[in-house]
Amino acid sequence: MNHLEKYDEAGNHERVARLRGRGVEVWGPERVYIAADVVLENIEPGAAIHQATVAGASTFIGKGTRIGLSGHALIRDCQIGRNVSLGAGTYEGATILDGTSIRGFAEIRPGTLLEEDVEAAHNVAFKNTVLTATMVTGSLINYCDVFMSGGRSRTLHSEVGSGVVHFNFDPRGDKYSSLVGDVRGVLLRSAPIFVGGQCGLVAPLHVDFGAVIAAGSVVRGDVGPERVKFEGAGKDEKEGFDREIYARLRRKFLTTARVVGNLRALAAWYRHVRLPFADSYQKPLYESAIEQTRIHVAERVRRVTAILAKLERSIEKSGATGDASLIACQDEHRLLLRRHNEVVACLESEPMTEPLPAKLVRQYENLRGAAPHLDAVRGLDDANVAAAAKWLKGIADDPASRMTAIFEGRISL
Repeated sequence: MNHLEKYDEAGNHERVARLRGRGVEVWGPERVYIAADVVLENIEPGAAIHQATVAGASTFIGKGTRIGLSGHALIRDCQIGRNVSLGAGTYEGATILDGTSIRGFAEIRPGTLLEEDVEAAHNVAFKNTVLTATMVTGSLINYCDVFMSGGRSRTLHSEVGSGVVHFNFDPRGDKYSSLVGDVRGVLLRSAPIFVGGQCGLVAPLHVDFGAVIAAGSVVRGDVGPERVKFEGAGKDEKEGFDREIYARLRRKFLTTARVVGNLRALAAWYRHVRLPFADSYQKPLYESAIEQTRIHVAERVRRVTAILAKLERSIEKSGATGDASLIACQDEHRLLLRRHNEVVACLESEPMTEPLPAKLVRQYENLRGAAPHLDAVRGLDDANVAAAAKWLKGIADDPASRMTAIFEGRISL
């Protein structure tokens, strides 16, 4: 049942009073509506709700967090850590960790994980978006279907300038995700990535650590490490576009597999490193973070499956064009159809996870006992950071390795 379908004024007054009695700062029932399905005990004393509608049985709000600072905020089934600041906007089904700030007029949707100390300005849109700790974005951002990491601190962080758009849809109605950095960014040792203002990133692509994308660029391909990328929109034209005919798909499928692998590795990081040593209030946050990766992976599987379903029609129509470049793609498409189940399985299957090195676990546990997570990670010695990076990369690389084997006609593992 949607508890917002019927406004319950008397019940709201009672729920607001109960929250105030527990030490939650609430600006009053004329500004705040608490839906009947909210578990009031999941809003910690010391939180402040200024102007908001709060709904959802899975909603959690940590102490020191302030909701609705710049206008009305809708919070539904979100897990929000401590000392978070959320301005006006819609926040549904997302996980937002400690110290994050979103200034206002945001649209945050399921599949979104914002780690500690992320900062976003005004008018940002995130869905199936992972931003690892300390990242900053400007205003007027449409950054859906992205995994982005990089940087070391709030003074040396990856940044997305104002007006950036991640173009996740293409003219065929297909939808892709992009990888900017990779999962090793959680170790806080990576070079930051800078995406300049007014840029367009055309999915799917991979931007490596240390890359700089110049303001105003429209990027259609991968960007290597420590590269500066200048790329305009271009003026080329091509006659006879047919949205039912596909060109080669190898790069797009491999990038999709890389995104999935990094999401799997991030989930493993939470499951094997963060959760075992979490404070009690953090456990539901970390569990929901793992769920966000699952939501994003499921979207990638669904989108690839939809493309595979259209390849028979593409083969039929491309053969009638007489275009040698399109006909040359048919063998690849027939291969994908024959190995349909393996393509899907390499995205759906949980990769084999090697045990974490015991020295790494012991040092993290010792550091975590006296410090928050980010400080514990920064305190890891070089040998344990290298071991963690190798462990994460092993998990992240598995789906792409299997996808490569499919395209090369080898037996996938």
